[in-house]
Amino acid sequence: MKKVLVVLVLLLGAGCLPTGGTREAQRYFVLDAPEAGAGAARVPRSSVLVVPPTSTAGFYDTQDIVYSRSPGTRAYYQFNRWTERPGRALHGLLVSRFERSGAFRRVSSSEAEGLVLRTRLEEIYHDAAQAPGSARIVLAAELVERSGRVIARRTFGVASPAPTYDAPGAVHAFRQAAAALLEEVLAWVDEHAPRGG
Repeated sequence: MKKVLVVLVLLLGAGCLPTGGTREAQRYFVLDAPEAGAGAARVPRSSVLVVPPTSTAGFYDTQDIVYSRSPGTRAYYQFNRWTERPGRALHGLLVSRFERSGAFRRVSSSEAEGLVLRTRLEEIYHDAAQAPGSARIVLAAELVERSGRVIARRTFGVASPAPTYDAPGAVHAFRQAAAALLEEVLAWVDEHAPRGG
């Protein structure tokens, strides 16, 4: 009985000791979007555009970076995360792009008149089924008047190839995809928003 007890103590102790293997360091990435030059000129309007926070589909509403190795499956990278949830990051990037475009007056969101751009992040993942894969982002958008009348709806889907088959490669591709997505959304709003006040 003593021998069994000694073996159990040794096994438990061995499980608590460091194994000497190295654990990958946790890495945090910023989701940003490079701007390619000045971009298309936007026609200034006297109207207001309110952009409420972007809602996000549940699985993607996390700081974990998502990948897929086969159709219909999703998983989280173990040691690689975003510095903030991607829906929140994309919302900040979108608002910043609209502010710099000069197409709409900048006011507080409490003003009664104007347009509302509602957005929902449906998917954001590294499609890693084949190396090196690509970053995919799907964003649904709805442009409505404050009265609730819908002016236009659209779902944007963009993909950008990853340069390497790993999380840093995927993040590089996410940044390129986000830049393309933002330009598409701005052009779409510019096309559908009324020109008058």
